[in-house]
Amino acid sequence: MYWWSQGECHEVAASCALSLGEPARALEHFDAALRHEDPYDASTEARGAGIYLARQAEAHLALGDVDAAVEVAQRAIEQLGGADSARGTSTLADLRGQLTAHRKARPVADFLDLTA
Repeated sequence: MYWWSQGECHEVAASCALSLGEPARALEHFDAALRHEDPYDASTEARGAGIYLARQAEAHLALGDVDAAVEVAQRAIEQLGGADSARGTSTLADLRGQLTAHRKARPVADFLDLTA
């Protein structure tokens, strides 16, 4: 597969770790995806990068770091800005649903209003 890299492998491992309830491990893989000598290239795959950023925001939220979750969620929105994708839309909707529980926090309320 021409698009597969070690960075992509870390992105997939991160998403799997998050799905398995291991958000700290997920964040380690998200970080490694960009720092590896064969990194994930977000510039060539806007949709994938946006989805992975949304998943990274979910990991921060699962660890109780609401501010980091919102900061990464905003980057996900920017990354997905021009990508019309059902998967991207679904991932962001899931994230928005999770953030709703923290709506009283000003950054969360602002993010939810911006993405309504």
